[in-house]
Amino acid sequence: MKPATLVRDSKNTKIGRAAATYASIASTCPPTCPLKGEGCYAQTGHVGFTVRRLDNDGACAEDAALYEASLIARGPGAGGRGLPLRLHVSGDARLPVAAELLGRAARAWRAKGGGPVWTYTHAWRDVPRAAWGSSVGVLASVESTVDGRAAQARGYVPAVVVDKHPPTGRAYDKDGVKWIPCPNQTRSDVTCTSCRLCFDTEKLAAMGAGIAFAAHGAGTKRALKVLS
Repeated sequence: MKPATLVRDSKNTKIGRAAATYASIASTCPPTCPLKGEGCYAQTGHVGFTVRRLDNDGACAEDAALYEASLIARGPGAGGRGLPLRLHVSGDARLPVAAELLGRAARAWRAKGGGPVWTYTHAWRDVPRAAWGSSVGVLASVESTVDGRAAQARGYVPAVVVDKHPPTGRAYDKDGVKWIPCPNQTRSDVTCTSCRLCFDTEKLAAMGAGIAFAAHGAGTKRALKVLS
């Protein structure tokens, strides 16, 4: 199996109708990510089965990004026009050249009728935000709310995993960032494609805001232990 795959219409219950890519974690995720092998949601459950197959390819980070970019650059196809693209349900871009390849592919996706492209990265300390270009909404996956300001200083909108959301589900200020609880987790009728908050990182940046996700999945306990 190749190091990445593109599902052109995922119909995922959380994401909603969107295309989605899955990439090898072994090839593309930074070794510094504290969740790698320690509760990462993409290494468990159904996604975990896919990831283990992708990991078997053994590609290097640049080759994996090149292959994934080639899938994206073909566009959504006639049946998927207008569909957003969730880049990296699993995987990341741990090198600037990988982000540049994927950014150019995202531009081609949009030019061929695809909708917004969005993703999250643990490599925000090493990969400049500019490397991704303007065709991808990129949120920096930070390890704590304290890191939110550092991510903003590097041009990213931060996203953080927390143990739980406030009972009200409303935004709150902490460590200099306005954290918005993921609406999919606070409202039963919201998907990523109906919410679209993470699509518009320019708006979030102007608000000084980041997105908070309550830990979920089979690796929740391990993830929270690592992040605590």
